[in-house]
Amino acid sequence: MGWIWAFNIASLLLLIIAAWRWGAAPERICTAALVFMNVGDLIYHAVVGRWTIYASVDVGHLVIDGLIAAVFLAVAIQANRVYPLWLAAIQLVSVIAHFAREANSQVAKLAYALMDYLPYYALLIILFAAIRAHAKRVRRIGPYPAWRRSSNPSPAPVPPKPPPA
Repeated sequence: MGWIWAFNIASLLLLIIAAWRWGAAPERICTAALVFMNVGDLIYHAVVGRWTIYASVDVGHLVIDGLIAAVFLAVAIQANRVYPLWLAAIQLVSVIAHFAREANSQVAKLAYALMDYLPYYALLIILFAAIRAHAKRVRRIGPYPAWRRSSNPSPAPVPPKPPPA
């Protein structure tokens, strides 16, 4: 196991601890998605018996990236937070990388690798910052709803005015 995997595991463990200790449901779900991304990647490579390919689209990574993007989008739609939108947008860069590689085989292997892997580290940074911001907000204003309501409450009915006499 190389230093990159050691870094990934260490950062995930810190993220899990932070999300469990200071996060709410959106932070925990997003952290779980990143854990799934790493575990899913290890399982994928164990099943196919090879490491990532860059000469063509790595379909396993496309599936994993697409599932994680869907989770981030679902959280972004419902959470009373802004950062899930950032997570979803950055994860979509990884998804788009696979389609760019398929659309043009002249995309350099290094460019494909960077578009696929660098967003992960941005996700880590944003999620750490989001957990910190959430914890600071809770200390400052107290607990607040993790999820948006489905709609604004309807206004109270106004009683009809009596007709003039």
